[in-house]
Amino acid sequence: MSHTPSRLPNPAPSARRAAPTDAGVGRRPSAAPARILKATEQLLLDGGIDAVSIRKVSDACGYSAPTIYHHFGDKRGLIDAVVEARFRVIYRVMESIPRHSDASRYLREVVTAFIDFALEHPDHYRLLTMPLENEPNVPSAEAGRELVRTALDALAEEGTLATPDVEAAFQVIWAVLHGLTSLQLSNTHYAFVDDLTQIALDMVEAGLLRRNAAAPAVRRTARRSGGKASE
Repeated sequence: MSHTPSRLPNPAPSARRAAPTDAGVGRRPSAAPARILKATEQLLLDGGIDAVSIRKVSDACGYSAPTIYHHFGDKRGLIDAVVEARFRVIYRVMESIPRHSDASRYLREVVTAFIDFALEHPDHYRLLTMPLENEPNVPSAEAGRELVRTALDALAEEGTLATPDVEAAFQVIWAVLHGLTSLQLSNTHYAFVDDLTQIALDMVEAGLLRRNAAAPAVRRTARRSGGKASE
């Protein structure tokens, strides 16, 4: 009597792919935050805020959802961490500019450093300015803005600032800074002049600064909250 060799049963097809587990990642636990942030950045660049979910980040980086929640709390905490990490880099560039007794020179060099860095690192800049669901909590962004405001305060106190409204002057610089950057990054085939940034800053200085004038009474308009500006 012959015996037919029995065959091992085929494994049942999985209904869905197993979720990532950290045991299979094969990386040091200390590497998790950086790899999670890198995966999140790429999802943001590829598809914007709607492309980011904890599950998609987990799939992309190989770390489990509980690990992501452990390090960043939730999706908003994760996005905040991405933007903060990127702003921290550009803040260090701005902070490295030596302070001068000439506040206008210092202000110009800080603004130029931001624009130059952004133009050289377009993906970095996209992450800084990408539309998000909520206003991110980004301490480095506020620290960078404070460098500009401090220089404007010095100009106002010495009487060089042509307007008594320091906040308005800040917003002018903010608009010009991002306008110069985003215009050039979004129109890469246009033949912009080589010294466009400096020409634009010359015009801003001509409008915002005055020399050898009596100091006006400084007025610091409160930043907008709920659509109104208070004084």
